[in-house]
Amino acid sequence: MDNAGAPHSAIQDTCIEKCTYNKYSFFVKREDNACLAPGPPFAKVRGLFPQLQHLKAKGVQVVGYMETTISMAGWGVSYFAKKLGMQAVIYKPTYIDGKNRHNQEIQVKKWEENDAIIRNIQATRLQINWFQARKELLEEFPNAYMLEQGLPFKQTVLEVSKQVTKEMKKFKTIVMCIGSGTMAAGVLKGLQQQNIVCDLYGIFVAPKNEKKMKQKIYGMAGIFNSGFFNVYGGNLILVDTGCAYTDKEITKCPFPCNPYYDRKAWKWFMANKNDLEQPVLFWNIGA
Repeated sequence: MDNAGAPHSAIQDTCIEKCTYNKYSFFVKREDNACLAPGPPFAKVRGLFPQLQHLKAKGVQVVGYMETTISMAGWGVSYFAKKLGMQAVIYKPTYIDGKNRHNQEIQVKKWEENDAIIRNIQATRLQINWFQARKELLEEFPNAYMLEQGLPFKQTVLEVSKQVTKEMKKFKTIVMCIGSGTMAAGVLKGLQQQNIVCDLYGIFVAPKNEKKMKQKIYGMAGIFNSGFFNVYGGNLILVDTGCAYTDKEITKCPFPCNPYYDRKAWKWFMANKNDLEQPVLFWNIGA
């Protein structure tokens, strides 16, 4: 077992690759490789492992998570909980017709491989599902903790920020997808720490309130000045393309790219690449 505070051996730094697609050259940060197999190709686990370490040190033995039909978070929770000798309880949204949606079949297999306990929750609004799952978790397991939806941990922001290095000063534009905003906050924090001024485009994977999301990202990044947001010298530009969370993007991509998250940003990038200041770095979160 790893020492407290040390990164897990399954989590690694990732490279920047030069890529040419349809005669257009750009760079891609391969954060889909942040977690080695059999863990998920999902960079949010950078903060998940230290969070689980912290909870275990406080005496928590059981962690719960309310999954969606798409995310790989439950896979990460069950994988690292098993590594730490903890018990994961994954709550699966179910439907009246009894059929799985989107990625659920694959998800369930991964949870089972990592010895997670699976409990069904009748699908409704995600926030309602989360509170119901937490209630059931704490009733069934007295020493348990319900993980926050979307895994928006401060440690994730910190660990992602470390992936921004001074070598990235050559990039004038960064493009990435926006879900909870946690990953973007990490990138923004890293850009400020490295004094890198560029345009950071965040492409929504689902409809969001742009103003609230921008404030949330700045807040998570810890970028303040006398209580005011937006003191970073570059630009955080958020884009709502009208995609729904469950829309699956099938646009071709030359590297592994998640069809419900990153590939939506990839499609926008390819449509707008000629209007972006070069060189461009595409920050790929998952596959």
